[in-house]
Amino acid sequence: MIDTVKVFTFINRDIYNKIKLKSNIKCMYNTFENKIFYEIINTSLECSYDSSLSVRVDEATRYGLSGFVLEIEGSYHKIIKGHNAFDGFYNIQEITLRI
Repeated sequence: MIDTVKVFTFINRDIYNKIKLKSNIKCMYNTFENKIFYEIINTSLECSYDSSLSVRVDEATRYGLSGFVLEIEGSYHKIIKGHNAFDGFYNIQEITLRI
């Protein structure tokens, strides 16, 4: 059974900035060098039982590309059926086409 799925797509700078302004940002910062090593920009899920989608934006340089990306992650099974204990989905194409 397929539980959690991540989908990536390119977005423009305006969409990146709109999502970033409404997100929680975790980062690694070096005070001596006054440098941010990385940022994780995410809207967070409540707990493991949460059936919401996680939305994260990032600069595509992390993947060796240019521009910005949107990452959507979640359990399609939890969204559709309210749980992920049984009677799930086994076809990745079915899941990704419905997201």
